[in-house]
Parts: sequence; C-alpha cells; structure tokens
Amino acid sequence: MTEEVRDLSAENARFERKLPLERYQYQELTAAFIRMGVYPKPTYADRKVQSIYLDTIALDNYQSSVSGLSRRFKIRIRWYEQDILRLALEIKRKFNNTSTKQIFRIVNPERNIPHDKQQLRQLASTNADIFPTGVVGVYRPVLEVSYMRSYFELSSGIRMTIDREIRYRRLSPMPCHSIVNSPVDYVVEFKYPVAQISAFNALLRNCPFRLFRHSKYVIGLDTVGLS
Repeated sequence: MTEEVRDLSAENARFERKLPLERYQYQELTAAFIRMGVYPKPTYADRKVQSIYLDTIALDNYQSSVSGLSRRFKIRIRWYEQDILRLALEIKRKFNNTSTKQIFRIVNPERNIPHDKQQLRQLASTNADIFPTGVVGVYRPVLEVSYMRSYFELSSGIRMTIDREIRYRRLSPMPCHSIVNSPVDYVVEFKYPVAQISAFNALLRNCPFRLFRHSKYVIGLDTVGLS
C-alpha cells in the first residue's frame, strides 16, 4: 500500500520567494545578511535533489507557468541522492503567490526511474492508488533536474534553501544523454507560512535583491530547447 508522507494542504499554504543569482551576486547576498544581522542556521546536511517533471505533449503545465496563471500546478517524481527505492510523487499547486504540496511515497522495488513513458506506465501500474486518474495517459516525462541543496532556518518558521550545481536533461520526445548546466549559478529560496509574512518582510526589508517568481522547470525547458 502506498503511503502519503506529507500533505501541505490549503490550510497550510506557504509563500515561496526565490532569488536566482550569479556567483558574484550570491557573495553580495551573504555580505548583506551580515549587514542585516541575519545569520542562517544550518538545519540539515547538504544533499543532491533529483526530479523528473511530467507534462502533456503540448506542455500545458509549462505554458501555465510562463503565462503566470493564478492557479497552476506541476507534477514531478523526486528522490534524494541515489536512493531510488524512495521515490516520491509530488503534486505542487500554486494559487497567486502561495503554494501547497502533496507528497506520496512510491513503491519501487524494481528501482525503476521513469525516463520515458513506458517506464512511467510500469511505475504507475504498481502505484495505481496515488497516480491521479488520467495522468499516465496524458502526461509523460519531459525534463530531469538535479542540484545540490543546502538547508537553513533564518528565524522561527522561516526557512531558506540554497541550490547550486543545477543541471538539466531533456527526456522528451526521447531521453537525451546530454546534461546541460543551468544559466543560473544559485537559486536561493525562502519558505514561510502565510502567518509569517510580516516577520519575513521585517527580516529582509533591507535585502539588496528583488524577490520574484522563478521556476527551474521553465528555465530547464528553455535551456534544453524543448519549449
């Protein structure tokens, strides 16, 4: 039986604000933290994050993100390091500036990484209770994304992650062996519940960089030339 391991449902919606930075800008940000009296506290060991994004043949999820639709979602399969026995299906929904996420553990005794539609069907056949109806028929693996992630807490309820060594691999229409580096050196992301918006704004009121929407999926498709 497949287990739902986490559900960031509507009542637990959170803000996710991102800073895509070049290397010199990242150095400026760390210096700015010191000036602002912000000292990030490490919370977990660094680890490699790997994801396979699913989309339709018309790239509907990509188009929704590019268009900035107020309601949109992404579906991805994620794992950490090389632990492919612990795959997870993630359904991430956006409503305006807030996010919710459902995470389901995938049973994967055959160590199947769904790089193509046939492998996705095989994985879904043993996890039929979690894959949304119609997903396997309509969606296909489109993009593989990998990066190293560091985890921090800025203050109670306000978290920060820093992603680096971001790489992309095209999976559609056929898996490509070439791995492409992201044009972005770092992605700094701040995550906090809706109730903490005032605390977050006060904490980073003197941040020298503008926070805005940034999608690794969108940047990845643009980078590999699939969009």
